[in-house]
Amino acid sequence: MWVFNCTKAAVELFTTTVKGEKRTCVETPPHKTITESIEQAKDGVVFPNRLGLTDGYDTDWHWLVHCVSVKRQKYLLVMDYNTRYCMTMLAPKKGDVASFINDFEGHLYLNIMGITAPHNMDVKEVAESLEACHELGNNSVFYQRNDRSGQAHMNDVSWHVQRHCYEDFMLEEEEDLLEFNLFTGEIPRRVKGHKDYFYPVQAFLLQWLNTFARDPEKTITPNLLETRNYFQVLSKNNVLDGVDNNAADAALAELLKSLPADVAHLGEGLLNQKNAKPSAEKNKDVKPKDVKHKDNVIDFSAYQKKR
Repeated sequence: MWVFNCTKAAVELFTTTVKGEKRTCVETPPHKTITESIEQAKDGVVFPNRLGLTDGYDTDWHWLVHCVSVKRQKYLLVMDYNTRYCMTMLAPKKGDVASFINDFEGHLYLNIMGITAPHNMDVKEVAESLEACHELGNNSVFYQRNDRSGQAHMNDVSWHVQRHCYEDFMLEEEEDLLEFNLFTGEIPRRVKGHKDYFYPVQAFLLQWLNTFARDPEKTITPNLLETRNYFQVLSKNNVLDGVDNNAADAALAELLKSLPADVAHLGEGLLNQKNAKPSAEKNKDVKPKDVKHKDNVIDFSAYQKKR
């Protein structure tokens, strides 16, 4: 089950007033902190620390949700509590929870496809992991609950959103949002209980594979842990080193076909954007991206499946 822990700003977005009566999907949390909820989880399972359990899918997947406004455009920052990987999304209309759930699932799949692409993973295996996630359903619950450490990381992402929108261009297309998410996913993070810094995008990849891969032993390989240039994924002008343009396009098209029907429209839009030429207006006075990639220093053992 997806547990969305919302800040006050996010709660306001999910709340409407009808004839003087407030209506919201946000409930009172059973525990004051996310940590306490995790510790009190069923059978002591702490997601995703024991992803290999048969009933692991029944555990809660905690997300932090925050809402920011830039130039009258509202964005939702949805950050995985454990790995701190953050997805920046266009906010739905006020009170439209159904649209948020649908967009969240679609963006989740697109981000997984974007993260796995540089690792030359088998397209069929990625598609199977997407299908496994979809088959488990998308039950969700919303709480108004904050986390100081997570909020600090979301504030950092918020700063990057505003800088990008004011200095480069507004983030409105799926491809641009994906590239932005991969960029912020390469910013080193540190959380309580881990003495070393880690990269959210890599931790999130291992978490996903350990949870939804049909055959984790076959899927998780050492080459997945290498630091790669994620900005080359789905780029308009670049493809992965050594990969033919046609082959890359074919692999992307094959992956997009695997999206569940109710979120496939997001994938179609992304494919169209990749094949389209950049608009003159969008690229006018746009500063080139200055991307610096650091060496991998994360200890991935904390995210590996426990036996």
